[in-house]
Amino acid sequence: MLESRLVHTSIMGSSLTAKVVGGCSQGGVLSLLLWNLVVDRLLTITNDLGFSTFGYADDIVTIVQGKFVHTVREIMQETLNVVVKWAVKEGLNISPHKTTIVPLTKKRNTEGLGPLTLYGKELTVLDEVKYLGVTLDSKLSWNPHLQKIINKTQTTIGVARRICGKKWGLRLNMVHWLYSRVIRPSILHGVLLWWSKAMQKTTKTQLGRIQRMASLAITGAMKLTPTAAMETLLNLLNLEIQAEARMALHILKQPADPKAEAGLLSIWKNVSDPLLHMRANHTIPFYYYSKIFNVIFTGIIGEIKTQRSLKML
Repeated sequence: MLESRLVHTSIMGSSLTAKVVGGCSQGGVLSLLLWNLVVDRLLTITNDLGFSTFGYADDIVTIVQGKFVHTVREIMQETLNVVVKWAVKEGLNISPHKTTIVPLTKKRNTEGLGPLTLYGKELTVLDEVKYLGVTLDSKLSWNPHLQKIINKTQTTIGVARRICGKKWGLRLNMVHWLYSRVIRPSILHGVLLWWSKAMQKTTKTQLGRIQRMASLAITGAMKLTPTAAMETLLNLLNLEIQAEARMALHILKQPADPKAEAGLLSIWKNVSDPLLHMRANHTIPFYYYSKIFNVIFTGIIGEIKTQRSLKML
């Protein structure tokens, strides 16, 4: 794939040509598959050694559990050493500036957790980190995540309201589409993790303000219109949070006895609307090994005739 490949670029009258010696083309059809084949070795090696490693494309996270801080530090440093060896072997490089350590614990004293090094550089220990669009704080309170969501959503709705009026700008149905297809999905991202936080009174109040802003923008109602009436017409946000969390849980897991679930999985008990019941996103694999074609070689020059037989799969 990489042999005899040249990359040519030109800008403002200047041009440059370079020979490709490694990597995959950005946006290529096979680029994602080729990267998965490479990074899968890292996931296999670390998990075989007892480290819980997960990855989504090039976003990789390793979780180390333990009762004592010094023990956790030793295990984590060993994990980082394994990652460095893998990167050197594959000809890759991991940036220490983009690698962070976050202690997920209720303990206040975490002095023995550091220092942790990567390529000889000490890694920074932070109180929170953003992974796949979800902000994880050290206490798992979900306050930073929700605050970022609320601030971003309020700004987005404010911009949408400024570009539409009663007789000009976006139509009300377009504002409804923006809220239901753009704004609301961004709010509900990762809801299976923080849905219990949304059940608190303070969080309900904050999310209620967002719901009211969106309701006024969608309906074009007066400012004195009761919030409850508009929320009834447009669905209550808190109910949607529970519904989305349960749907996400359906996709991940379908337990035999939902009533026995606890913790985050107790969402089974909190939503009982039969309209929200849905089957899990799971299909039974089916292997079909019989050939659906025959190849017949005829003639001296090697003419190939292919006879295809149609079969119902």
